[in-house]
Amino acid sequence: MARMVRILTRRAGVVGLAMSAWDIWRRIPPKHRKTILKQARKHGPTIAKHAVNYRRRRRP
Repeated sequence: MARMVRILTRRAGVVGLAMSAWDIWRRIPPKHRKTILKQARKHGPTIAKHAVNYRRRRRP
């Protein structure tokens, strides 16, 4: 996964990646956007917590 992100950011650049994400977001119907935001609010903190714990375990 990290390699894919590196390839995308190197090829498109940070601004290009942000513009692509915005374009994709605009194409999603408003009802689905609300669902995505609701799920992100519910599950986001848990995912972030797991990511932080994973990162801490990997550091020497």
